[in-house]
Amino acid sequence: MGFNEAAFNYYISSDHIKGDDLDLIRKNFKNKEFECLLDIAAGAGHCAAAVPAKRRYTLDPSMPMLKTAKEKFGLNLPVCAVAESIPFSDNTFDILTCRIAMHHFKNPDLFFREVKRVLRPLGWMVLIDNIVDVEDSYLNVIEYIRDNTHIRSYRLDEILRFARDDFRLIDYACIFKKHDFPEWAGRLAEGPEAVERIEQAFKDLPDSIQKELEVEKTYGRISAYTDKKGFFIFRSV
Repeated sequence: MGFNEAAFNYYISSDHIKGDDLDLIRKNFKNKEFECLLDIAAGAGHCAAAVPAKRRYTLDPSMPMLKTAKEKFGLNLPVCAVAESIPFSDNTFDILTCRIAMHHFKNPDLFFREVKRVLRPLGWMVLIDNIVDVEDSYLNVIEYIRDNTHIRSYRLDEILRFARDDFRLIDYACIFKKHDFPEWAGRLAEGPEAVERIEQAFKDLPDSIQKELEVEKTYGRISAYTDKKGFFIFRSV
């Protein structure tokens, strides 16, 4: 199942409806009102809806996702495009967000350059995505089994390296995110056999990696696991 078919699944997803990352957005920007927001890889619209802005553009390569964001959150400025080729003029936005999506991008360096280009001077960038450690190959393989559009989750130092030339880090938080495994695995799965393949991949992980991911089992079936999300606030320099 692709993102077009899974748009409603993402709208009702417990991983996307709420989270410490959305709470941090609201906390950090509660006293601001931005003129113009661009939410990259906006999905069903949860992140864009959390940002106080007069105009909120949602960018995503999936039209059904953009339609869902419009219907459910009133986000009526949709743009069907990819993150590495943002179809806006220079210095257009005063804030740009990207939530749990960069691991799908084919060229993160180009993505950061595009963000720099379309942001106004001293514009804000909020980036939230998976963070992996040295043993990153294990989780990246499982993510690919679940979703073949997954490219790679990055280490903290790699993300900071993407940003170092054009952005200043204002704030960072590491968030531990617990996932309901059946929901997470089934969100994009074609059927029970696909979910079983993902579950078996978790069971085949070395004990040390299962411990790091806090894999939980109920009656021999995987019920939950926990990964790390990096929450970054950057400003354009």
